[in-house]
Amino acid sequence: MELAECIAARKSVREFKRKPVEKEKLQQIVRAALFAPTGMHLYESLHLSVLASHEAVDRFSALVREQTGDAQADPAHGAGALIIVSGKRPELPVEYANAACMIENMLLAATDLKLGSLYVHGAINSMRGSEQETAFRALLNLPAEFTPLGSVAIGYCTDDFRPRKQPKNAETGINFIY
Repeated sequence: MELAECIAARKSVREFKRKPVEKEKLQQIVRAALFAPTGMHLYESLHLSVLASHEAVDRFSALVREQTGDAQADPAHGAGALIIVSGKRPELPVEYANAACMIENMLLAATDLKLGSLYVHGAINSMRGSEQETAFRALLNLPAEFTPLGSVAIGYCTDDFRPRKQPKNAETGINFIY
């Protein structure tokens, strides 16, 4: 798929099939994250944790249900994998920008592979300071100096990946200054 088509075809998926994502595809998606720009080339300030099975993603969702008290909570919407981006400097806005660049690359790589994807942010950040934080960090096998910042749910879906003719966003203002 050409880049412009991939960008136009990418969309958030909230219903995934109960089908595992192949290791090779997950590796391609993670590799795409490594090509993302990072402020001041501080690559060592970021860490990726790949929950590479439905069972691992289900353990994450169970922690979210405990944390929120919502027995129906499923922030990954049944995805076959969840890739969490963590950073060493969560107090700095640039760390979130770096994570977002990695996440966008992974979203596009998933689309190119005909996999559905979803940017999952709130559930990741709600774990910080919660009673479930220790269990969440253990699930991620996360080094102590890193803080989860955001994630991408990946999986097979029934959606097609045809490029849209028009963006959904008709609200953002645009000024060209010459």
